[in-house]
Amino acid sequence: MNTDVAEAEAPEQLVARFLCGYHKIWQNYFPGLNKRAHWHVMFSARCSPPEGVSCRSIHRTLYGLYGTDIRTCIERIRDCENDGFVRVLDGSGEPSPASPACLVGATDKLREAFDGHCRETFGDLCGAFGDGKSSRSPDIDCDHPTISAMLSFFNAYDQKWRETCELVVRQKGLTPAYANDAMDHLVTYQYWAIVMLLWSASRFGSGRPDAPALVIDEINSRMWDALRLGHLAIKERVSNLIRWGFFTEQTIKKHKAVALTPVAGSAISESLSETKPILHDLYAKLAPREAAA
Repeated sequence: MNTDVAEAEAPEQLVARFLCGYHKIWQNYFPGLNKRAHWHVMFSARCSPPEGVSCRSIHRTLYGLYGTDIRTCIERIRDCENDGFVRVLDGSGEPSPASPACLVGATDKLREAFDGHCRETFGDLCGAFGDGKSSRSPDIDCDHPTISAMLSFFNAYDQKWRETCELVVRQKGLTPAYANDAMDHLVTYQYWAIVMLLWSASRFGSGRPDAPALVIDEINSRMWDALRLGHLAIKERVSNLIRWGFFTEQTIKKHKAVALTPVAGSAISESLSETKPILHDLYAKLAPREAAA
């Protein structure tokens, strides 16, 4: 394995680049379906047997990870169905409205898009740990072991992100009620994306000691493609992140700006660095010959 690129880049930067790149790949294949629940619905459908996976099974996973209620789970299934990626069936295999009792199966559109996103993700892994180039290799088999390996990696990183958020929130000294509310929001993709934007622009992610804070308007502009959130929605989320100990407020040329707090920056960097061996394990599972070379 050619490790020049992986060794030249700090582990936290390598992992952050992969994760942010992965979300761009996902958005390219599944535009508008960027919530955590959308992701789990389509992973579950793609892995399901011909008769589909039960809504209750998907909900158990979502509830255990994010506290998602059954109504929200059904709404996310409908979103995926409306875009043609899943089909919703009753127990006899007939089309059915989404409900707690329904089954969710993959469509040909999902299989084609999902397998394409797997191949691009594998290309990025090769870029990180292989030849230093994002080959977008079509050689990977998008079979159950491949999908399971990807799912295991992202579940492991989700847990690390949760632990990072708990550490920052705990040091902020929030009451238990406010801390629980903060955690309910912080595990969503929207908050992760905003925090990672600030981390990447900070001295922790950029390596620049003099990295400036980001003006709110710039955050809004840079997050639009990923989140489709308006200015007021971004402002609300930034205010929450200040309240929860992730951001500190500053002023740049009379414009409100925010920077990552040292506590949050250090915790995120440590978590990302600790994720690198897990990411390499994923590469080793998907490309064992390259990993062993």
